[in-house]
Amino acid sequence: MQASDSGTRYTRTAIALHWLIAILVIVQFSWGWWMQEIPKQPVGPRVDAFNLHKSVGMTILALMVVRILWRIGHRPPPLPPTSAWQACTARLTHAVLYTVLVIHPLSGYLGSEFSGYPVKYFGMTLPSWAGKNEALKDFLSGMHLATSWVIATAVALHVAGALKHAFVDRDGLLARMGLGRNAGS
Repeated sequence: MQASDSGTRYTRTAIALHWLIAILVIVQFSWGWWMQEIPKQPVGPRVDAFNLHKSVGMTILALMVVRILWRIGHRPPPLPPTSAWQACTARLTHAVLYTVLVIHPLSGYLGSEFSGYPVKYFGMTLPSWAGKNEALKDFLSGMHLATSWVIATAVALHVAGALKHAFVDRDGLLARMGLGRNAGS
C-alpha cells in the first residue's frame, strides 16, 4: 500500500475524486428533490429529469468504485493529533459516506430496473435484465429515500468537521484535501 505523495496530503487522484464526487453528490441531491415537483404530465420533462438523475447517479457509483479501489492501494495520510472522539467520528463518517455512496446509487439503479421502464445512461438505453417487480421497486425506492437522508446527515457532519478544523482549530487539516496550507507552513 502506497502512502500519499507528501505524507500529510492525500494523493492528487484521491483529492480529485473527493471533490468531483462531492460536487456531483451536492448537485444530485438538489436535483433529486427538485425533480419530484415536476408535473407528471406531459411526461417528457419529468422523464428527461429522471434519466439525467439516473445517469449522474450511475456515474457517482462508478467513481466510488474507482475511489474505493484507489483507496485500497493508497493509504491516507495519518490524522493529526486529535481527541479520540474526533478521530472516531471522522473514521465513522468516512465509512458511512463510502458505504452509502455505493448503496444509494445502486438502490436507485436496481429500483429503475424493477420499475419495468428502460434505464438510460446519458441517452443510451442499457440492456434490461430484470422484469417488472412492483414490490422490489417499492422496497428499493424506500431504501433510496432513506439513504438520501443518511447522505445528507453524513455530509453535514463531514462539512461541520471541516469547518471546525478551518475556523476553530485552524490546524491546517483541510490542506490534506487540497485546501489551504498545513499548519506551521
